[in-house]
Amino acid sequence: MSDDKIQYDVHDYSPVNKYIEDQARLKRSASTWRYAKATALILVSAGILAVLLAWAYYLYKKPHRLVSLSEIEDRILSNEERIINNERKIPKDNEVNTSTTENILKSEINKKDQKILNLEEKLKDIDKQDTEMIEELKKNLENLKNEKKKLQESLYEKRQVKTNVIHFQQIKTKLNNADVTVTTRLYYDDPTNLSPNKTDGSDPIECYVTFNRDDLQKIELGTKNETPRVSKYHMETLGVSFNDFVNLKKSKCQFN
Repeated sequence: MSDDKIQYDVHDYSPVNKYIEDQARLKRSASTWRYAKATALILVSAGILAVLLAWAYYLYKKPHRLVSLSEIEDRILSNEERIINNERKIPKDNEVNTSTTENILKSEINKKDQKILNLEEKLKDIDKQDTEMIEELKKNLENLKNEKKKLQESLYEKRQVKTNVIHFQQIKTKLNNADVTVTTRLYYDDPTNLSPNKTDGSDPIECYVTFNRDDLQKIELGTKNETPRVSKYHMETLGVSFNDFVNLKKSKCQFN
C-alpha cells in the first residue's frame, strides 16, 4: 500500500476570477453612470424650475408696474387739464396790451401798491402820541398815491386797444407762514376811464389768491361785498380758518 502513488489534478481558475472581476467592474461603472444621469436630471429640473419661478414673479410684478404707470399718466393728464382751465381764465393778448412799456408801468404800479400797503400798516401800529412820525408817514403815503396815479395815467395813455381790458395788481404776503399772492382783477369796459368800470353796472373789481404749490388751486375771494369761496381742503391743508381768508381779503385786496 505504501508504494501506491496518489494522483491529483491542478486547475487554473484565474480566467474565471478575471471574468468575475470584469463583470463586477462593469456593474460598478453602470451604477455610477446611472447616478450621474440622475444627478444631471435633478440639476436640469432645478434650473427649469428656477426659470419658471422667475417668469412667474415677473408676471406677478408686471400688473403693479402697469398700474403705477397708469396712475402717473392720470396725474399728468389731470395737471394738464388744470393748467388749461387756468389759462382759460387768463385774458388773451388781444384783451391786454402786452408791450414792454406797459409791462414796466404795471410792474411799477404793483410796487407802489405794496409800498402804500406797508405804510398804511405802519400807520395802524404807530404810537398815536408820535404825531410827528404820523404826519411824515401820511405825507409819504400821499406822495406814493400821487405817483401811482401818474403811473396809471401813463399806462392808460399807452393803451391802444378799443375794447375792454383787465388790469391785475398783485401783492405777495403770507397766510400762516405759507407764501401766497393776492391779485386784484380790475375790469375796464372803457380803457380811457381812469377808474375800473363795467357797462352792466356790476362791481368791476374782483380779488383772488394763489398759492406757490401744485396741490392748491387758486381761491376766488370775489368782489368787495361777496363772500370768499373757500374749500375745507384749503383750510385743513394750510391750517387756517375761514376768517383768516376774510381778513386776508380785507387787508390785501385793493378795492379802493
